[in-house]
Amino acid sequence: MAKKDYSQLADEIVANVGGKENVKSLIHCATRLRFRLNDQSKANKEVLEDLPMVLTAVSAGGQYQVVIGDEVVPVYEAIMNRYGFSATDSKSAAGQEDKAEEAKSENWFERFVAVISGIFTPFISVLAGVGVLKGVAILISTFHWLPANSPIYLIINTLASGVFTLLPIFIAITAADKFNTNRYIAVALAAAMIYPLTDAQIPEVAHLWGYAVDFKTYGGAVIPTILAIWLESHIERWFKKQLPAVMQLVFVPFLTLVVAGLLTFLIIGPLGTAIGTGLAYGYKFLYDLSPLIAGGILGATFQIFVIFGLHWGILPISLINIQAYGYDTLLAVMMVAVAGQFGAVTGSIFRAKKLKNREIAISAAISGFFGITEPAIYGINLKYKKAFIFGLVGGALGGATVSAAGVKCFSYTPIMNIFEMPLFIGRDSSIVWAIIGFVVAFLSALLLVLVFGFNESNTEKLFAKVTSGKKSLTEKKTAKLGLNVKDEAAASTAAEESEQPAVNVSGLTLAETVYSPVAGHPVPLSQVDDPVFSSGAMGSGVGVLPSKGTCVSPVDGEITVAFPTGHAYGIKSDNGVEVLIHIGINTVELKGKHFDPKIETGAKVKKGDLLTTFEPDKIKEAGYDPTTMVIVTNTNNYEAVVPKLDQGAATDQPLIQVYSK
Repeated sequence: MAKKDYSQLADEIVANVGGKENVKSLIHCATRLRFRLNDQSKANKEVLEDLPMVLTAVSAGGQYQVVIGDEVVPVYEAIMNRYGFSATDSKSAAGQEDKAEEAKSENWFERFVAVISGIFTPFISVLAGVGVLKGVAILISTFHWLPANSPIYLIINTLASGVFTLLPIFIAITAADKFNTNRYIAVALAAAMIYPLTDAQIPEVAHLWGYAVDFKTYGGAVIPTILAIWLESHIERWFKKQLPAVMQLVFVPFLTLVVAGLLTFLIIGPLGTAIGTGLAYGYKFLYDLSPLIAGGILGATFQIFVIFGLHWGILPISLINIQAYGYDTLLAVMMVAVAGQFGAVTGSIFRAKKLKNREIAISAAISGFFGITEPAIYGINLKYKKAFIFGLVGGALGGATVSAAGVKCFSYTPIMNIFEMPLFIGRDSSIVWAIIGFVVAFLSALLLVLVFGFNESNTEKLFAKVTSGKKSLTEKKTAKLGLNVKDEAAASTAAEESEQPAVNVSGLTLAETVYSPVAGHPVPLSQVDDPVFSSGAMGSGVGVLPSKGTCVSPVDGEITVAFPTGHAYGIKSDNGVEVLIHIGINTVELKGKHFDPKIETGAKVKKGDLLTTFEPDKIKEAGYDPTTMVIVTNTNNYEAVVPKLDQGAATDQPLIQVYSK
């Protein structure tokens, strides 16, 4: 079969965005060409939309976007082969002036979306691909298709997980292009942020003149990495101006890494983490006010953001949610919003009177099945606005369904389709309700189009003039979360768990008994007021409300981590079970006050050996919750981890039983 020639289309697109001289840069995402133009008024929208394969053209996020659909990659390659446009704006003085002028004409949200889009879109396909891989790994693990130590399973899971742990590397490459800085210096800085995760000798937190420096918090970090590379770009340019050319080869990278590295670990990293945590808490606060209403609104509006490419201003919240809580609820709503448009365009296949529209609908439905909705939106649904509205209705109903059911996603992917369904398998989530939500969104939109049609006439396009008068966004402030604040759903879950439903361990071998490290009252982990622990992201375990200030080893083994602050210990038992003891919530901020550690990393311990003493009452007086978390961090290596919640905890009583085959 002869290879399709895209050269004529490439020439026509470039000519109608104002010509070669009007293009500053060009990138692409899953469906659209994203031009940065010197003058957007020179683009000819009407001619562009009449070109074969061009679905529409929109101006959004500081970019002029030409929507192609499934064949965007070969079209992009044809343009780049013929014109060699840069993926970033010019680094010249004129280019900097253009950027300054452009910044004046864009609001802060447009600039933010343009940056995020430029950073993530180059590797969007990789994120989508590893999302499917992660789904396969979850299915293998959940249904025990392969043993947990099977090389095939380990390879698949490693391929699926590596990208997200090393995400700062990917971000560094594209952010370096976006911020006009040296890629390799940026990658070196990102690698330094990740490296502590690979070295057990590096503590999670170290102290510099009493200031706590975090080292193991940047695996998969989004905002800290973006801020770090932005800072590094300015530092690199400053040193280039100050140093003579003969010294720049060695000393620009050296001085840039030293200065940017110190500022990243001491200031920028913690600031970025705080911003990300604030976004996650803010989203969760608003969502938890009413999941049903929030899901309905998000489901109804998400595809509107997609029209203008503004969804990139929202999607990073999903990544941050997964890092903060171990799960995300936004991706489930995104999936059903896609299903709504997919259902609407599928209905259009049967109601279309024009052969051309039926052919477009069939092609768009195939793309919709794989999670790409732009061909459906621009080819049929938005063109005949009733179909688009029906798709939004489907998204709203599906969003309300999955949100009310508490569906969660446990791994990130930017493109949601049925192949990603296994990502919804996990604690306190239900793949069944995810499927139900998808079906509700799809069928409701499909049936609405079948019953009412979609006005197959040359009606004016919905939102065609929206970009001519942009509305400002309303800023929302979120409430500060206090100690012991629980929503109704969490309380219900805790109540159910407190009854300790029986776990069938017949045929399993008791691998380890973990005794309580502190005396007190055991509670289900879901009652703990720290989302990282209560979500089960760290592993299964128990919370203990301490009645005394003595913490002892719950097993025989070796201390793998002993924080100098005395608030947390990692222990690997002689039987291979890895136990984390974390005394209090956010007590690392006490910097060792009210703790008296008695043991160091590497020490051999027996059950009952003293680890630390602490003062629960004074911890409370300082405004911290002293609840002690006891977590089996390698839970996935075992068949069952069973809490013992039916009795008060003493340091000589079993708290958790771990079973293997």
